[in-house]
Amino acid sequence: MVRPKHLEIRDWIESRISDGTFSEGDRLPTEKQLMEQFSVSRNPVQRAMEGMVEAGLVIRQRGRGTTVASTGLRANLLRHVDTTLRSAPVDTGTHEVVDVAVASSESFPLSRRVMEPQTPAVELTRIKRSGTGEALALERAVISLSYAPDVVETDLDALATTAYYNDRGLPIHKIDSEFHAVHLNREDSAAIGLTETTPVIKQVRRVYSTPTTCIEAAEFFYHPHKLTLEVSQIDSR
Repeated sequence: MVRPKHLEIRDWIESRISDGTFSEGDRLPTEKQLMEQFSVSRNPVQRAMEGMVEAGLVIRQRGRGTTVASTGLRANLLRHVDTTLRSAPVDTGTHEVVDVAVASSESFPLSRRVMEPQTPAVELTRIKRSGTGEALALERAVISLSYAPDVVETDLDALATTAYYNDRGLPIHKIDSEFHAVHLNREDSAAIGLTETTPVIKQVRRVYSTPTTCIEAAEFFYHPHKLTLEVSQIDSR
């Protein structure tokens, strides 16, 4: 399947933002330069730029051209529900552990009424950061210690839970995800450099080892201008 040219152009630009070739504030190649580089008309270039403007990654100003507004991330939504992952759904960036708490599942709002009562669990709170240290997302996950008893002994900065389960041969029946626009409280919004009045994208994810047994309940709050969420289905035939 041939990838549309506007997506090819966008991928090329965003990969160079991710690897540091283009930094925040840098001017991107002109439309004419991109037209020549990719052997296309102006329309695919403009579509690529419009998509990145909507995602908050670039700024277009008359007389100044197009500049990088954010060095944020892209995430394919299908990876968030892929039970076979061997890496994190969003591979770029690093994590900073903010808090780790161990208690029974009903002690945590995320797992209350979702996991079986009295299930030993750990709540892990982290901030996802870009390569330059910008806060990109706030992540909070409650993991069943009955299912993954040694998870707290792993490198929690680098932990990708689905990959962790798969690497240890732990069964995953399904992963459910929901996305909403919400406002954060003062503490959580400040953690990713926002005010309480700025809406963010919230993902609620639940991982099941059987059709009814939840072994992980998590929530992710994504900075609205530093992460592009997309769907990209690959034909593997």
